[in-house]
Amino acid sequence: MTSKVSLAVGEAATAGDITAVEVGKVTPFMPGRTVRAIFSAHGQTGTAPAWAIDGSEDNSTWVADIATSVVAAGVEAVDVICYRYMRASVTTAAGTLAGTLSVHLEANG
Repeated sequence: MTSKVSLAVGEAATAGDITAVEVGKVTPFMPGRTVRAIFSAHGQTGTAPAWAIDGSEDNSTWVADIATSVVAAGVEAVDVICYRYMRASVTTAAGTLAGTLSVHLEANG
């Protein structure tokens, strides 16, 4: 059983969607289950970027912002409902220096 799935690794904090990942295949990442989303942001200066996680059952129609974070630097965690496909996105770009973002999902308990 996999207990961690990466949605973004070292992505620039510039506005846009990051490629979707099909996560809803095996326990604990089955659609409808709750998992923990970990946002890890580093190197931003100026205005903190706004991160989001979107979910989709068909990789076409997306439920936007099922989790959001405005972490200027460091790590933030939030529980989310898992969809078959998940993607991270930057809804507001960083200020002076973009920095990087990593987002992953972890099994709860």
